[in-house]
Amino acid sequence: GGPGSIWKIDGVTGTVSLFANVTLGGASNSGPTLGGLAFDPDSNSLFAAGRDTGMIHRFAMNGAERGRYDHGVQGRKAQGLAPIPFDSKKRLAITGPTFDSEQPATWSYAPPERLIFGLGVLRGRLYYAVAAGLQIWSVGLSPDGSFANDATREIDIPPAAGPTEISKISFDDRGRML
Repeated sequence: GGPGSIWKIDGVTGTVSLFANVTLGGASNSGPTLGGLAFDPDSNSLFAAGRDTGMIHRFAMNGAERGRYDHGVQGRKAQGLAPIPFDSKKRLAITGPTFDSEQPATWSYAPPERLIFGLGVLRGRLYYAVAAGLQIWSVGLSPDGSFANDATREIDIPPAAGPTEISKISFDDRGRML
């Protein structure tokens, strides 16, 4: 395990085991860890937001990665915005001279326009929070959990008094976003 690991707890025995390591192109997470997780019971898929890459990863229940979604490229292009691709050279180095544990700007997060955190699933759509402008977007999910090509900007949240992100997206029994 490491900063890109997802762990599971057996609901009967309480045994903790590794579910998956989130990687991109064989490269492990460099340290900024993961954002939100969301489960889609219709496709039996688990989604995880990668904070260093800005990717959303889709996993089967055996821990195998089944796909990924790149908001910085796919989502932005679907709305006519310039793509912001992943920069594979930007990696966290906690032993480097520019790293400061008290300064998030040195933590190698993806740029705010592609930085994903909170995730939630409702009625065949994956909702996700984007750090830039405190936005909530969504993308359709096929019955098998694969991503559609229909990203939609759903909500712009008014700015807060200080730095903040949307860390969780939930829905109540009537489908209202919380």
